[in-house]
Amino acid sequence: MNLRIKRLLSAVLLIALTVSFPITASAKESIGNGLILSDDVLTLAEGSSVFLTAALPEGFDASRLTCVSADPAVAAVVPAGAVANLASFQVSYVGTGSTVVAIYHADNPAVVAYTVVNAAVIPVEAPARLGTNRDNYCKLIGYEFVPYELNSYGYLGGFQYTLKLQYQCVSYKDEGFTKWGCYGFFYDASGAVISKVRLYCSALSKDRIYHTEFNVPVNAVRFSIEGFSD
Repeated sequence: MNLRIKRLLSAVLLIALTVSFPITASAKESIGNGLILSDDVLTLAEGSSVFLTAALPEGFDASRLTCVSADPAVAAVVPAGAVANLASFQVSYVGTGSTVVAIYHADNPAVVAYTVVNAAVIPVEAPARLGTNRDNYCKLIGYEFVPYELNSYGYLGGFQYTLKLQYQCVSYKDEGFTKWGCYGFFYDASGAVISKVRLYCSALSKDRIYHTEFNVPVNAVRFSIEGFSD
C-alpha cells in the first residue's frame, strides 16, 4: 500500500472517530475535491444496502474511483459500476454503529468525498429538539442496539434487541420545569404504533447527558421520538 493511500485511510479513520450520530430528515450531497456524492448521510437497517452515486466533472473517467469503509464491522462498500464520469457504489449493513465511507480517485487520493453511515437494527428518527417544552429540551447524541438478554425463564418475551439511547440537555431556561420527558414510538410495517415508551429525567441540567434503554419488539421496523425542529 503506497503512502498516499495510507494517509487517506488514516484521515478516514480520524473522521470516523469524531463522528457522532447525525440526525437528519433528508440526505444531501457531499462535495469533495472535484468529486460529488449523492448523499452525505446514509441510514442502513439490518440486512439492507443502498447505492451511492459519485460524480466527477464531465470528461473524467469515473472507473478509476474506488472506495473504503472506515469501520468494515459497521458497513461494507464495494464498486457497483461506472459509466463516463459517474460511478455507483453499494453500501451494505454489517453491524450497528456509525462509520464513514470514503470515495476517492485511485490515481489521486486528494480527490475524495465522504459519507457518514448510520447502521441500526431499525431506523431511528429524531427531530433536532426532543421534548415538548421550547425552553427546556434535549438532543439525541447517540444510540446502539444490543442483543436482548433472555429472562430468567430463557424466554425472549417478544424482543430480540435492546435500544440504548443517549440524549443531552441543550436548553434549560425554565427552572420551574423540573421534570422533563417525551415519548418514543415503535412502529410495525403497516405504520401502526406497537409500543410507546418514555424518555425522561427528574433532574434536568444544561449539558448533562442522560441514558435510557428500551426493548425492541420483534415486529418493529421503525422507532421515532417526539419533539420539534423550529
